Amino acid sequence: MSEVKVEALLAAIQDGRPWLARFTGKEYDKAYQEYRARYAPLFREAALADGEEGVEALAEVLLDSLAEGWKRQKPWNRAMAMLNDKQMIVCYLGPVLMEDPVCAPLEAKLREGWAARWPKEAYRTASLEKIRKGFRPTFLGITLPFGGNDDEE
Repeated sequence: MSEVKVEALLAAIQDGRPWLARFTGKEYDKAYQEYRARYAPLFREAALADGEEGVEALAEVLLDSLAEGWKRQKPWNRAMAMLNDKQMIVCYLGPVLMEDPVCAPLEAKLREGWAARWPKEAYRTASLEKIRKGFRPTFLGITLPFGGNDDEE
């Protein structure tokens, strides 16, 4: 796996500030489509390049690189950097990888690898539709009685 490719893939997770700022009911759909157009081809190419065995290695390299990035942060900022990376994986990267059958095993390996390394910080991924349903109409923090998620699970 080339260093340039890993850096490009890491950017999809670590450069999340503009994406996370757009994680709102009004902007998420557009932001997600832009994110998918930018990063989905890179992850698909990486998943196809190394085959099925390479997917696990790719997940390990990405997790190692994320951990190295957190170590480079100031001690008081490490937990926030980890939280931001996890939120990027859950809200943007996870749904992108789950949509593509070629990349779905990579999403599973990333989630399992994360849970094995940091069990207290484990996460679950959700489909794009499930995330979209999570936005509810509110006014001053009060949920409005219309337009929300009517089908409870």
